[in-house]
Amino acid sequence: MQIKFEHSKERLTRRTGLVIVNEFGKRLHLGNRIDEAFGAPGSNRGKKASVYIQTLVEMMIDGAMHLEDVRSLENDSALQELTEKTIYPSSDAIGDWLRKYGGKAGQQKLWSVIGQLLNSLNNGDNYTLDIDTTLIEADKGDGKMSYKGITGYQPLLGIIAENGLIVGSEFRYGNESPQAGLVKFTHQCENTLTNRIRTVRSDSAAYQSAFINDCFKCGRLFTITADLDVSVRSAVKKIAENAWQKGINADGTTAKWEVAETVHTMEKTKKAFRLVVKRTPRTQADIFDGDYAYWSVATNFPIQEKNSNEVILFHQKRGEMERLIGELKSHFNLDHLPCGQFDANALYFTAGVLAYNIVQLIKQIALGSAWMKKSIRSLRYHLLHLAARVIHHARSLVVRVVAPLESFELLTDTYYKLHLAPWPPS
Repeated sequence: MQIKFEHSKERLTRRTGLVIVNEFGKRLHLGNRIDEAFGAPGSNRGKKASVYIQTLVEMMIDGAMHLEDVRSLENDSALQELTEKTIYPSSDAIGDWLRKYGGKAGQQKLWSVIGQLLNSLNNGDNYTLDIDTTLIEADKGDGKMSYKGITGYQPLLGIIAENGLIVGSEFRYGNESPQAGLVKFTHQCENTLTNRIRTVRSDSAAYQSAFINDCFKCGRLFTITADLDVSVRSAVKKIAENAWQKGINADGTTAKWEVAETVHTMEKTKKAFRLVVKRTPRTQADIFDGDYAYWSVATNFPIQEKNSNEVILFHQKRGEMERLIGELKSHFNLDHLPCGQFDANALYFTAGVLAYNIVQLIKQIALGSAWMKKSIRSLRYHLLHLAARVIHHARSLVVRVVAPLESFELLTDTYYKLHLAPWPPS
């Protein structure tokens, strides 16, 4: 059978589900919040900050790889009618705007908007904050060489374990120490959620006296991967052999590893803390380190709340943060930054954090718990990238969606939840 191709001028879109993102922004007055934070443009002909930020958010959620991909939105007249958006800046204009408004000031302004969103829609407390850095390779521009030999940037992130929301980010050069500024950053995360963080988890970057002292001072619980330095190794060797207990995995099965604990302190810490140690038999004995591989966690959890085994299992859940960071970088395409300047890339990255959080909030509010761990790629496949024809009929805008019934029902249910449900607080 011979196939014949014809160009159609019908109003068709493959992005029907982006109307949900648009509806979410309208209900939360996102555009107004952005414009209040950034102020009016410099001239009467200048575009508002909301035009640039919301265009970037829409592009990232749609899966755009480059700033030039904004042309796809410009050429999608059906989507423009659905979202009532007709103004899109060019890729050059977006780059110029990022360079003009980027840097710490731009990040802080956009974070004030993100904080408003998170506080208006999340009423829980006793959250667990996971802290970690991630490397973004950038061999062009002003990226710096990291300790891993990668040239680029090293953003610091704070993610809430219970809902996957990012409550803090600090864009950094690649050569900055992961240990730097963690106390200040943790307080910034707490301020974003109005002091509703109870526990912080971190890798060994936070194993420092200033951070541990601040946790005790603020009444904050912590679990921190402890460096196996001379002091820690000495403390581990003093644990009696009969103190080691068989570990229990999260599924209740007996583990191959064993666990024990002791009390420890650092030179400048004002209080002692528990040092929980996990040891795993080596498959081949090491002439220097013996028959076991050791991993230790510093914590101030009361033993009545978490015993040694429970501390290990709780701290190991930090692995979920690595998945979420992978989602942010790979699925929102933040592993490649568009500009050669630190300040511009800092604001672009923060816009990516906003896009990520919007998706997480839509899952939480309208899609339910079954969707919370599904990636944006699944959301694009089942909800966002649905084909439709847009027509006018009897003074109504009709969207004829071409999709499996399951996806069609998901789209309509989600849209009307966002459009009609009595949220958020006015």
